[in-house]
Amino acid sequence: MRFFWVFLLLPALAWAQVGDVGVGDSSNLTGELSLNPQSHSSTEGDFRVIFPGGCGKLVTKVPAEDLPEVDGEPAIRVVYTFCDRYQKKGEGCSVASYFNVTGPDGGYPEPSQVLDRVIKALSILDAAVKKEVPLRKELADGSIIEGIDVYAAPDVGVATVWVRGLIYEGDIYILTAWNDSGNLWNDEDYAMFFNSFLPGAE
Repeated sequence: MRFFWVFLLLPALAWAQVGDVGVGDSSNLTGELSLNPQSHSSTEGDFRVIFPGGCGKLVTKVPAEDLPEVDGEPAIRVVYTFCDRYQKKGEGCSVASYFNVTGPDGGYPEPSQVLDRVIKALSILDAAVKKEVPLRKELADGSIIEGIDVYAAPDVGVATVWVRGLIYEGDIYILTAWNDSGNLWNDEDYAMFFNSFLPGAE
C-alpha cells in the first residue's frame, strides 16, 4: 500500500505530555554505561535498533493511559524505550511503539495518525519544523515500512530535534532524538540509530 504524505509545515503545539515520546530521567539507573553503540531488541516494543554510544542504560515503560477499550481491553497499546545520553539531560533518543492502531475504516492507520504523533513529539521538545522528507523502504520479507523524517529546532537557541514517524502494517513507531547543543542532524551515531531501526524483535 502506498500512502500519500501531507507535510506538516507548521510550528509545534504545546499540549502533549513528556511521556508521549519517552523523554525521562535515566540518571538513577545502576550498572555499566556503554560508551559504544548498542544493538537493542525490544520484545515489549517489537523492534530492533542500534542506540548511540552513551545510551547503554535504557528505560522501557508501558504507561497506563486512558485509552478507548474494545471488549474490555485497551484499543491501543503504547511502549516507550528511551535514554538520556551519558545520563545527562538535554540529549537522548527514544522509540515509541503504538500497537493495534486502526484507521477510520478499521484498516491500517493512515499518515495523518502518524503526523499527529510527530506533532506531539515536536511540541514536547518545543521545536518547529525546518525540513521534511518522506520515507519508503522495502524490507527483506517484501513488506513495506514508510513514513516521514522531520528535522526541527526551537525558534531560539541551537538545539536540534529529529523525529521519524513510521507505519508498519497496523503499528506506528515514532523515533525521536534531541540535543540541546545542536549538530544532531549530521551526527553519524544518530543517523545509525534511525537507519538501523527495523520492526520486529529478534
